[in-house]
Amino acid sequence: MKIKLNEIPEEGRSYEFNRKTAELNSILADIISDEPYDIQFFIKPLNSKDFTISGMIKANSPEICSRCGDSFKYSVQKKINEILIPKPEVDRTGKYAKSSVAVSEADDGVSVIEYENSQFDLGDFLHESIAIDIPFNPMPPVKMNGDCSLCDKPKNRDAVIYDENLSVEKKNPFAGLKDLKLKNIKLN
Repeated sequence: MKIKLNEIPEEGRSYEFNRKTAELNSILADIISDEPYDIQFFIKPLNSKDFTISGMIKANSPEICSRCGDSFKYSVQKKINEILIPKPEVDRTGKYAKSSVAVSEADDGVSVIEYENSQFDLGDFLHESIAIDIPFNPMPPVKMNGDCSLCDKPKNRDAVIYDENLSVEKKNPFAGLKDLKLKNIKLN
């Protein structure tokens, strides 16, 4: 889903997306499945080329607990605070390096995203914004004592230490082969 930035009025424009409006259902399906979501944001021009986006993303992602293996809904609640700038034009001999992911220095900081041809790919931006907030090893919230709120399993309170004695010389697995001798047997 692309937004034509040259059609945004000077006073800005509000957008709201959810499961009922359905514009983003297929774009977000791989990360939130058929869970409800609520995305609200506001785009306003700063000048003829640069824009600000601010708003909020609320969504649930079906995940599997990395502690117990039970299914749960991981809640994503994220503020949007971005500045859109046009992608610099580079001739065929020019070099230009950029990150493909918007990175913010602080949670409430502003990050910069580039757009091309006066269009902002909102679907890709929102998909990436939600996906980056889902941890690699998702866990449901914990209780006050640190136990899992889903399965009541205790939090692993002791650090796991793998202690291997590296000073012991390991035996060569092929050392036993040196004593083997082959016999020549003639078959008639």
